[in-house]
Amino acid sequence: MDRELACEIVKDLLPLYVDKMVSEVTGKSIESHLEHCADCNEIYHNMIFHTEGEKQTEEVSDVKRFLNKTKKMYLLYGFLGLSLIAILVCMIVNLAVNKGITWSLIVASAVGFADVLVYVLLTCKKFRLCTVMAVISIGTVILLSAIQFAGYCLMGMGTIWIFRYGFPILVLWLLILWIPVLGGTFLKWNIWYCGALFLLLTIAGDYITKLLIGDYVWNDVLHLRGFMSNAFGELIGSILLGVIGWIKKRK
Repeated sequence: MDRELACEIVKDLLPLYVDKMVSEVTGKSIESHLEHCADCNEIYHNMIFHTEGEKQTEEVSDVKRFLNKTKKMYLLYGFLGLSLIAILVCMIVNLAVNKGITWSLIVASAVGFADVLVYVLLTCKKFRLCTVMAVISIGTVILLSAIQFAGYCLMGMGTIWIFRYGFPILVLWLLILWIPVLGGTFLKWNIWYCGALFLLLTIAGDYITKLLIGDYVWNDVLHLRGFMSNAFGELIGSILLGVIGWIKKRK
């Protein structure tokens, strides 16, 4: 380019010039213009300053992400290492004292459950609450099964209670936990509404649990007074949380 570039053209080309996306001839023309044009030169230096600032911010963000990821990795590895040591120690003691694997099976199941839960909490980013609930649901089923198996089959203690009491009560309370979680995740309920619903569901859960374990019977009406007095606190708490959630939603 032999002609001097106009300021308007240079200003339009400056972003490309800063990013080094212009031809050699255009670049020389812009440099020639910047040597004697104070206004364009000031705009150019401002662009350089902001570009370098953005690059530094991106570099700092990358470093922070790397450090957070490294911190989580070492925390997870440390937790897993301690868990393995705890399981091995329990199994060695169990073998030495009881001449077999009995109660250490329960310990191993509980520690493994905790390890998976910690891993999900540290690594899961999308639908974290639902994923945590899924881990809790599966983990509690496995842990309950391990307790029944170790107690009845390996240690010869108690009876087979898991099908009559264990699983029905577990499924009931997992359902009570899942409903508010799904409401908050997919229906976008606030935490106050979820808490209010949870307290309401605990009233029904407590009643059904007592029916399952035999504290109440279906044809017994006299227990309703005691049940309602026990449920009164949950009912009041549910109403208060619901009111707070309604106020928060209107703001």
